[in-house]
Amino acid sequence: MRYYIIILIAFVSFKLFSQETGDSLLYVPINDSLKNAVDSTRKSDIDAIIEYSASDSAIFDISGDKLMLYNDAQLKYKEFDLKAARIVLFRESSIMEANGIPDTALAGKFMGTPIFMEGAKRYDAVKLRYNFSTRQGVIDMGSTELEGGYYLGEKIKKVDENIFFIKNGRYTTCDRADPDYYFGSPKLKIIQGDRVIAEPVYLFIDDVPIFALPFGIFPNHSGRSSGIIPPAYGEDPTYGRYLSHLGYFWAINDYVDLALQGNYYTKGRIDLSSRFRYVMRYKLSGSVDIGGSRIRLGEENDNDKQFGDEWRIGVYHNQTIDPTTTLTANVNFLSSKNYYNTSTNNLDDLLRQNALSNVTLSKYWEGTPNSASINYSRDQNLTTGEILQTIPSVTFSRTQSFPFRGKNTSLLNLNWYEQLSYTYNSAFRYIDEKRLVNSAVLDGNFRRNTRGGIRQAVVLNAPLKISEFNLTPFFSYNEIWYDKSVEKTFNSADSTVITNDVKGFKAFRYFNTGITLSTRLIGLFNTKIFGVRGFRHTVTPSVTYGYTPDFSEPQWNAYKTYVNQYGQEVKYSIYEREVFGGAPMGEQQALNFSVGNVFEMKVKDTDSTDTKFQLLNLTAGLNYNFAADSLRFSEIGLSYRTQIGDFLNIGGGATFNLYKYVDGVGRINKFLWNEDKKIAQLTNFNISLSSTLAGGEIVTEEDSTLAEKELEQTSTYESEYVGVYADKPVDFSIPWSVTLSYNYSINRANPSVITKFSNVSGNLNFNLTRNWKFTFSAGYDIFLKQFSTPYITIYRDLHCWEMSFNWVPTGIYRGYKFELRIKAPQLQDVKVTKQTNYRGVF
Repeated sequence: MRYYIIILIAFVSFKLFSQETGDSLLYVPINDSLKNAVDSTRKSDIDAIIEYSASDSAIFDISGDKLMLYNDAQLKYKEFDLKAARIVLFRESSIMEANGIPDTALAGKFMGTPIFMEGAKRYDAVKLRYNFSTRQGVIDMGSTELEGGYYLGEKIKKVDENIFFIKNGRYTTCDRADPDYYFGSPKLKIIQGDRVIAEPVYLFIDDVPIFALPFGIFPNHSGRSSGIIPPAYGEDPTYGRYLSHLGYFWAINDYVDLALQGNYYTKGRIDLSSRFRYVMRYKLSGSVDIGGSRIRLGEENDNDKQFGDEWRIGVYHNQTIDPTTTLTANVNFLSSKNYYNTSTNNLDDLLRQNALSNVTLSKYWEGTPNSASINYSRDQNLTTGEILQTIPSVTFSRTQSFPFRGKNTSLLNLNWYEQLSYTYNSAFRYIDEKRLVNSAVLDGNFRRNTRGGIRQAVVLNAPLKISEFNLTPFFSYNEIWYDKSVEKTFNSADSTVITNDVKGFKAFRYFNTGITLSTRLIGLFNTKIFGVRGFRHTVTPSVTYGYTPDFSEPQWNAYKTYVNQYGQEVKYSIYEREVFGGAPMGEQQALNFSVGNVFEMKVKDTDSTDTKFQLLNLTAGLNYNFAADSLRFSEIGLSYRTQIGDFLNIGGGATFNLYKYVDGVGRINKFLWNEDKKIAQLTNFNISLSSTLAGGEIVTEEDSTLAEKELEQTSTYESEYVGVYADKPVDFSIPWSVTLSYNYSINRANPSVITKFSNVSGNLNFNLTRNWKFTFSAGYDIFLKQFSTPYITIYRDLHCWEMSFNWVPTGIYRGYKFELRIKAPQLQDVKVTKQTNYRGVF
């Protein structure tokens, strides 16, 4: 094999000897010199080093000013790289030609066919002609790949950097040599990074023509670029034939875009939506979504007519103003629940009961314990129409601070006064609520209520270490200001209580104080049985005495009374409607006992290291109120939590009553032990078990560019499409996964009226084969013997196609949807869909 490097000066000098060395080119016939004369003053456009090689021969035709390479030929020039069985380079015209040679073993086949690389672009052909200077060329029986699409044609002509014409061409996104499908056309025009235009166009599946159109336009770009969003068409059982998500996407720049879309139904419905997205790297990102529907189904006099206008406004915003200040917003305003019922197939949205909104500006001061926030929140009940807004809530907090401790104070030997600490919190809150006048009747009759207030709270702690005990006195103080209160009067005419607002500044305060004594005990048990190195039991007993005055007494000005129909005085809090509530009623001199238990085990691993496992976390507590005139003992509270390996979590709690219960009266001041020889009676019990098992590992996809990734995180305009457009990509990287949970609870506060709840729910996800995926999720109420919205999905990866079957077998949203579509995002409207009534999930 010969290898040559031609420098431009040397290549030009060959012309000086063209008439004197005619016999030097034994394999190249030299034509008449006058007929092929070339102006020696003409300059070639080749201005860089050319590298070439050939396994058979490399021949210079000096008179014709061309280079010919035979067998396993390769030519490199700048970003161009050409490989073929035969290559010819014409220096003066900057044209190169390449072709394969017939395969003697296989009739009609060629070997050594040209492979041309222009940077990252690849062209395969039987014959190729290309001009280095104009970057134009013609490919016979060629193929290439551009922006995720594969193009094949009898002739491919490149007229400039981004425009190609193909004769008798094919376009597909299938990467197989014999594609599963393709669009064929006698004339194709490719505008790289923009679109493919075909006139006419035929869809072939397994080389069988399926349908034809007079022309077709296909998107041909990756990433974000401006252009028309092509519609999907179909038929809805309720609203008739439709065109959906027709619109325009405007990629304003790398960080801002806008999508405008609309749906049109022939029986009287129009949907419009817009989505504006923005991102500034490391600073902010967000989106603004506005959507609306106008429905005019039927005539005015029809009993089943549907007339209505529904709308939604959604705002998402995340901003880092500076390293200590952030602004987050997640706003969701809806006209009513009907918006979801008529505009989405997403089961989570259809089952949604509330539309929640939240906007928070938070700030902390570096190097200090101070922080502040301003918050707006909104809770819209989609069933009743009630709305609760907080506009705004302003808070300032100072975490635990030590006023008598210097910056350089050592923590090893603190004086008692250096351990004194305090925390401070203040808040301003103003609410605006719209409530039903009668919560039992959904009649659309609402009342408006606005409330506001300011609260300040200080907690003082003075911890002391006495031998192995921690002694912590504490004092908590709250002061609250309101601009109104309530006053109640009894109306003897209809035996009702009338509640009126009384405007005017009101201030009240309440406090409590106490002391806590705690310690920690540790028990160890060493063993070497079955790889177990030992057990540890940690006990944390705690006793707290707390005192709270009775703030319903007249001197505190927090409670008033009215006289009912029986002549009895009824005490009520004049701040019961306010945003922070009122002061506590009843004196408390409570002694609280609590014991925490943590059981742990240490085992030896194979690498001789020790690993600790927490076997059980068990806590019990009991209160005794010295100030109560009866029922001084509270219920005994018990909570527990444990984990078995990495697959089973168990938790729950229970309460036990020490007093006798009498029907119609409740608990009476008599111990169960004295009456029934029982220590305690179970009043509540609950247990929760959850487990997640999975096989294989999750394989993460390669990150896209940062700007693209951030825009995708805010939201994508495609998610507004109906049906399967909102689906997430199917993940085959996990062979199987199972999530199961079980919840059981029983309430025996009244032994005669026992209520129970028992529910099991699960999600099963597994790959039947490398291309089949099955998902099942459901819940089942054991006592009611009812399923809660089971959902079944079957997915089949068909290489270039994908098939999905979604089925909700029972419930109000029962139905199914079958869809077969091309997998490529730019061709997802090429699909076959069969579904039940759109008013269900699908």
